[in-house]
Amino acid sequence: MNWKFWEQQKPLKDDRLDSISDGLKQLLAATNGQPFEQLEMQIKENAEMINRLSRLQYKMGQELINKVTPIYDNLGDVTLLCQKGQAATELAIRENSNRMLVSTLIDSIDTIDGVMQNACGDIPDEWRTFLKTIQISELDGLARVGIRELELLGSSFNPIFAEAVEVRAIDQLTGQNKAMRPYEVIEVLRRGFIDGEGKVVRKAQVITLTSSNQL
Repeated sequence: MNWKFWEQQKPLKDDRLDSISDGLKQLLAATNGQPFEQLEMQIKENAEMINRLSRLQYKMGQELINKVTPIYDNLGDVTLLCQKGQAATELAIRENSNRMLVSTLIDSIDTIDGVMQNACGDIPDEWRTFLKTIQISELDGLARVGIRELELLGSSFNPIFAEAVEVRAIDQLTGQNKAMRPYEVIEVLRRGFIDGEGKVVRKAQVITLTSSNQL
């Protein structure tokens, strides 16, 4: 072992000496000739000020959290409200689509009824069968969305479900196979429809009966 290790230590470089010298100069300048007791007191005061600032920062942070938390809660309410609004919009779109579908199907059924009534015997049987098949399919489509046809033929006239566009006297009818009664619906000129909740979608247009002395 080489015991003369002190002889092998390299001298400090000039730049390290300059750095140490600058540090000492700054320390001496900061003291301004004050005793070290005053410097110690100043350091303690600075430390206390830092602690107070830290506590103040924490308090301000907690107050900010308390203010921001309700905002986030409200954002959650807004999100829920938006989701409900979106659901309501989707429901309205579906209901509107159903109304358009119902209207289209009923118009088509009316058109086929008109062709069948006005053409009399001019329509070939195969076309008559084809049109009837289309009507059955359209009535099934209405049933899928909760709309069904009012069955009024042979029943007593009810102004809730039908409009009497024509009234005939019973004694005007000849050659009938069954006895007729006043206010009976003897013909449906335009079909009526009702929904699943019992609400009338469209009243039927019918021909009904009355006694001769009531005309």
